[in-house]
Amino acid sequence: MVSSRKGPALRREFDREAPAYDRTARASMPGYSDLHRTLLGGIPYSPTREFRVLELGVGTGTLTALILEQFRHAHVTGIDLSQRMIARARTKLRPFRDRVTLIDGDLGQFEEGTYDAVVSALAIHHLSDPEKWRLFRRVYRALPRGGYFGDADDHLPEDPLFDQRYAQIASAAQRSPRGGQEWTRLQEVWHEHEQFDHPSTLLAETAALERAGFPHVGVPWRFFGQAVVWAYK
Repeated sequence: MVSSRKGPALRREFDREAPAYDRTARASMPGYSDLHRTLLGGIPYSPTREFRVLELGVGTGTLTALILEQFRHAHVTGIDLSQRMIARARTKLRPFRDRVTLIDGDLGQFEEGTYDAVVSALAIHHLSDPEKWRLFRRVYRALPRGGYFGDADDHLPEDPLFDQRYAQIASAAQRSPRGGQEWTRLQEVWHEHEQFDHPSTLLAETAALERAGFPHVGVPWRFFGQAVVWAYK
């Protein structure tokens, strides 16, 4: 799913970021916890039910741990391009090792067996738009009727004026007494990261999910450039 041209470079970038990723993500994303909680809230199954979850872009296992803690009978298969991210996820998820399988690979290279839910946090924006739309169709095929797909990710504003305003707010935070060198360092990390980013607008994503076949698509949470999309088959 990730093009052969950018795949190795993206893997190297995430391998490099892995040791500090959790701290950097929380420090630079004010809505980080809300984003994950909202994604988790879309799962329509009872905590007493056994079900299968596919996580695309498992990273260091933050979302995985939340799922396994809340749903004590869930089984998660997680895929990530970065071996170092997966290594950190294995450590974090050691208490749940009987209910989790971690795979080193491309987001789109998953077995099309039936999953009850597919989730992704802060990963799909690394795909080009055509790659995203193909992935959504594959996710749809992998789910049963009533299945859930939740995507929590970076998105472009529909109006470029808002992108400019978001940049002004970030710049003001950098100049504030609580900003300084730490904020500058965090922004440098994400600016390096942006060379691999291809966020779409929310309108484009929700339309693509509807074209993929999802009859119920909604946006329960949005904060500046980030949003959570729920889709049910």
